[in-house]
Amino acid sequence: MTFNLKQLLKPALLLALVNATGVFAGELMVHDAWIRAMPPNARAVPVYLSLHNDSEKDIALTAIETPLGRIELHQSIQQGEMMKMQRVERIAVAAHAMVKLAPMGYHGMLLDMQAPPAAGEQVALTLHFDNGETARVEAPVIAGQGEMMASGHEHHH
Repeated sequence: MTFNLKQLLKPALLLALVNATGVFAGELMVHDAWIRAMPPNARAVPVYLSLHNDSEKDIALTAIETPLGRIELHQSIQQGEMMKMQRVERIAVAAHAMVKLAPMGYHGMLLDMQAPPAAGEQVALTLHFDNGETARVEAPVIAGQGEMMASGHEHHH
């Protein structure tokens, strides 16, 4: 019996890549987590990530925890000419769908911290879902266009 080494390595490399960039909670994958670096006097720090639900059932993110402080779930909504942030109790992820916690949409808001995390730090996050699952991820603290950098897509002008 002969084996093609490339064929054997492809699944192993794919699995390593997925595990390096995403964390699974059941059939839900959490990836591209990042936290925006803020000035040292900031009292609120945004938390972003992507949730991909590959299951047959809708799942909702109900909480995010970190040792640094308290995280509330928020949604930015446009009211007339103004953007307003409102607290939400849960963020639904439909079956076979993806939801991004990103600027100008859903996001976490880190509050009640001693000091905001600095650019370059890693912040431990524990996500809680309505199906009882949890996921632990490390989110890098990134200055500037973090969303582009966290997903590996750098944009140059």
